[in-house]
Amino acid sequence: MLAITRRVGPVWRGVVRSDQELIGEALNGQAGAFAELAARHRGRVERLCQRFFSDSEMARDLVQESFLKAFAALKTYRAEMPFGAWLRAIVVNLCYDELRRRRRKPEELVGDFTEPELEWMQLVNTATPEEIVAEAEERHQAHDLAHRLLDTLKPEDRMVLVLKDSEELAVSEIAGILGWSEAKVKVRAFRARQALRKHADRMLWAQRRLATR
Repeated sequence: MLAITRRVGPVWRGVVRSDQELIGEALNGQAGAFAELAARHRGRVERLCQRFFSDSEMARDLVQESFLKAFAALKTYRAEMPFGAWLRAIVVNLCYDELRRRRRKPEELVGDFTEPELEWMQLVNTATPEEIVAEAEERHQAHDLAHRLLDTLKPEDRMVLVLKDSEELAVSEIAGILGWSEAKVKVRAFRARQALRKHADRMLWAQRRLATR
């Protein structure tokens, strides 16, 4: 007996629509198709925004803005690039703009640390940037402090560090997203690692001074 499928909106029951099919339908005026596309990619977009901003409200706003911008620019999308990569570039550049707008000075980020935070800060002195990122994601108490430390970096350095060490993108992919040369990406990655350690040492030193007052 043949199985019968019935179409509902942009989706066939029992059939997974490809990104390309949904994009085609969205461009033909079927709003439900883009809603399906957004739902499919929302988790990855949320994760990426949260890597750059610990403020959950800020991250939510950027997620919403990313999809609004993607919908508005959908006519410019070209099928030779996976939709997920195209959308990621939009998200990254929105986060980059926001980082540049709200950059804070390192001295503004020093505050009282809890004991777990101090333990994590000690880890920063010996761990690699990759281990720092991984540890921050695994240890809840380190999450806010990790963002506080990342906030000390220049926006360009932070972008490279997160995309390379957290998102695990290749140098060529990062260069394509940011419109940089691969050489610039490599230099920025090196500088970001140096700056991260420098600011971690500075924050620890400032905390020790506060503790001895």
